[in-house]
Amino acid sequence: MNPKQYIEFILNPLELLRTKKVLKVNPTAEPSRVEPEKSIISVYDYDRDKLAMPVINKLEDTFAFLKSETVTWINIDGLRKDDVNKICDHFSIHPLIIEDILSLGQRPKTDEVNVIIFCILNMLSFDEKTASVETEQVSIILGKDYVISFQEDEERDPFNVLREKLKMSNSKVRQNGADFLFYSLLDYIVDHYFLVMEKMGDKIELLEDLYFYKRANSIESRQFTIFNCQCKVLDVEKNIIANSLSEIYRQTY
Repeated sequence: MNPKQYIEFILNPLELLRTKKVLKVNPTAEPSRVEPEKSIISVYDYDRDKLAMPVINKLEDTFAFLKSETVTWINIDGLRKDDVNKICDHFSIHPLIIEDILSLGQRPKTDEVNVIIFCILNMLSFDEKTASVETEQVSIILGKDYVISFQEDEERDPFNVLREKLKMSNSKVRQNGADFLFYSLLDYIVDHYFLVMEKMGDKIELLEDLYFYKRANSIESRQFTIFNCQCKVLDVEKNIIANSLSEIYRQTY
């Protein structure tokens, strides 16, 4: 049931097919993820003096960085179960962490298992074409001198600024270890929330203009716009106000 159908549903309580429409929606159904054909893997291996960005043709090319004496950031765009299992097995990641990475609908949280810190949280982005807030689950692992990040979609990536900073030898991230890189990834994700909030603010101002100056085509149109905006605001609040985000910062840096 899409938002427009839902509005029609609540505005017409005498609808004879109301029960039938409700039964078509199954809120208990578990969400599923469609696996991409291949994962896109990038590696940044660095210290204060040098930076290497090797071309990764296959997942196994990342295995050698486990014993690297420099800091390594391995980013994987597109979650494939086999790939996640392979790299986690090689880096001795606990099976419970693997399960969390592959599961959908996780709440933001952080865990420490066998001297490895694991964090999972939602990354928000604003789609200009549909004026909607999109959510992507991101998992980040901090180990000894390495960080592994798992993203569902390469197109919604807020880390390009961080990548540019890694290319600067005098940047703070180059002067610090893997723990600071881990913190920086979290910081960019949370900073991106505020960009989404600004976009939502613009959307709300437009909504106020439509409502108070009666430029909307009909009452139903206004109600649908309000309902749609409420859903987006609630989605943003759910991710920002979660106390676990503050706990993530407190425990990791």
